[in-house]
This record gives sequence, structure tokens and C-alpha cells, in this order.
Amino acid sequence: MDNILEVKNLITSFASDGRKDRAVAVNGVSLAVPRGRTVGLVGESGCGKSVTSLSVMGLLPDNGRVDAGEAIFGGVDLLRLPDRELRKLRGDRVSMIFQEPMTSLNPVMTVGRQVSEALIQHRGLDRAAAKARAIEVLGKVDIPQPEKRYNSFPHQLSGGMRQRVMIGMAMALTPDLLIADEPTTALDVSIEAQILRLMRDLQRESGTSILMITHNLGVVAELCDEVYVMYAGEVVERADVFTLFRACAHPYTRGLMASLPRMTPKGQRLYNIRGTVPNLRAMPAGCRFSPRCDHATERCHREKPDLRDLGGGHLCRCFMDGEVEKHE
Repeated sequence: MDNILEVKNLITSFASDGRKDRAVAVNGVSLAVPRGRTVGLVGESGCGKSVTSLSVMGLLPDNGRVDAGEAIFGGVDLLRLPDRELRKLRGDRVSMIFQEPMTSLNPVMTVGRQVSEALIQHRGLDRAAAKARAIEVLGKVDIPQPEKRYNSFPHQLSGGMRQRVMIGMAMALTPDLLIADEPTTALDVSIEAQILRLMRDLQRESGTSILMITHNLGVVAELCDEVYVMYAGEVVERADVFTLFRACAHPYTRGLMASLPRMTPKGQRLYNIRGTVPNLRAMPAGCRFSPRCDHATERCHREKPDLRDLGGGHLCRCFMDGEVEKHE
């Protein structure tokens, strides 16, 4: 299958506290986003999934650095693209939606003007045509009274409406790739459903490929075709969405599945993965999940497992190859 994006052996590190050694937040991550498909990148906070996307987009903070790897998009390595060319590509062929749009929408410009400016800059429309298109787009993403809301500032809109503005901007530019970083985390369930529907509409109408970064397995089940699970800066499992929910193999993925809220008998506790994510500067010697794994052996604490194919492209970074008992 033709891939719109291929990330290969990405390593990203951060400097901190004046120390000479750097903390590695992303350690050899490889993933692919097939054209016209939605790929989920899943894991708990601090696993490196957002850093992966920021590395690809060239949006790391000043103390961050890509140390190795490739991010091939349209035959070009984004990691080696000059800043000027990367800025031209961002927002045009590649768009990004952040968890809190107040950090990406300009607070002193009306939302309609921001959509218009994107159309003027990347599509060459004149101001009148850009405004008409922006109002049309705001209506398409269910912004009430779009002509009036065109003149609203971001702080005058709810979180859900601001997120819809960001999706509207992406729809207007019809990017080849949309990277969505936790776009529904701060929203209630009904608004989350609207946002996911809009993203599906964008994909259906324009063929846009989507990289969905989330910790919400419900969002994964609703939207994604394929899923990569990250833990402590590494991919620990990759599978199509049906295989992941029917027969996930890695103990960490199984722990995430077991932690999902469900109807349980009164007094029965919800399963939780014991322990905490390891410090970036003090990773375990063997498998990074071994200190928290209920099935770890001496080998797990000593040796680092490779990402192996269990069949049909189902990859798992575990010596047990998915043979552990699933948590009830």
C-alpha cells in the first residue's frame, strides 16, 4: 500500500538543567501512514507520541533535537528540509490540530480572518473569495451563524467550536496529511463525537490521510484503521484496529484494554497497570515495561526485546509473542 508518510528509526532528545547528557524521549520509532487511511498512535502521557509528531513537523521546543531518523513525505525527508520550505509545506499539504486550539489560534485575530489568511497564503484567493470560502467552511463544520462567527475571536468561542474552526481550516486547505494531537481530550462526549464525524467527513471528501495521536482507545476504535502503541519512547505493538481489539499481544496493550471502564459487579475494582512510566534518564536495562509487567521473567529484566512480526503485519516487542493470559 502506498504510504503518504514513513517515519524510520526516529530518535529525539531533550537537554535540561544544564546537563551535558540528553534525555531521549523518542527511541528508534518507525511508523507508516497509508494514503487515505487513519493511523492511531496510542499511549499514556509521557510515552513520546506527541514528541514524535512535533519532530516530524519541525515544531520541537528549543531544547529538543532530532538526533537520527527519517520522515519521508512525498519523496522528501521532512527532517532535512530547510525551515523555509518546511513552513511552506505546513498548513498546506500537512496540517496539524492540537489538543487545545487556543495555543494555535491567534488570540488577537478573528477566527474567520485566520481561515481566510490560510486560504490567501496557501491557495492564492483574493480577500473577498477567501472570506466567502471561510464562511462556507465554518458552516460546514457546524459553527452556528457562520457569517456572525466569522468576526468572533477565539476566546469568544467554546472549546468545541474552536476545535471545529481548526478542522474547518484543515478542510478548506484539503491537506494530504492531517496530524491530530489529542484533538478531543478536553471535550465532552457529545462534542467529541461531532469532532470525529467531521474528521471522517474530511477524509471521505478529500482523501486526506490522518495520524491520530490519542490515549483514548474509544477514539481509536471509532476512527482508526491501523494502530501503533507506544511505551517509554518506543513502539511496543502495531496492528490493524480489529486485531488490536480482538487479540492484542503486548502486556502493556493488554493492560490498557483491561483498564477501560466497563460495567463490573459491585465491589470489583477496575484493573490498573501498576507502577509508573520510567524516568527518561533511568530506563530499565531490558524491556522498558518489565518493572510494571505481571509476566516479566529474568530475561525481560536483562535483555531488550526486538519488535517482531507475529504474522500479517502484527508487530509486538515482547519475548512471549502474545502468549500471556489476557486480563479479565
